[in-house]
Amino acid sequence: MLDAGEYKLRQGVLELIAGIALNSVEGASGVALRGEPGEEGRRKKNFTKGIKVSHSEGRVTLDLEVHMDYGLDFHAVGAEVQRRVKEAVESMTGWPVEAVNVDVVGVNAV
Repeated sequence: MLDAGEYKLRQGVLELIAGIALNSVEGASGVALRGEPGEEGRRKKNFTKGIKVSHSEGRVTLDLEVHMDYGLDFHAVGAEVQRRVKEAVESMTGWPVEAVNVDVVGVNAV
């Protein structure tokens, strides 16, 4: 078997995985868009803003700042965010996720 060396992921990669998974949950979104409000065509999502990752002894903890759609069950949406982010990070990295902490920082008017 070939020893290919070390396996490393930069923190930004973990944040991006978590951000994409977060934004796949209906009723939840990350906290940031880039661009000016009047420039709808130029606005781009910054999937990593509001996401902090810590990695220690092979275990990952994620802290997410989330906006949720008005009128939804925030507890249910938050649980789905936790499930999807945990599943995405674990399946893509092989590292166990110890916690996915969800902090609702805003409400989207639908």
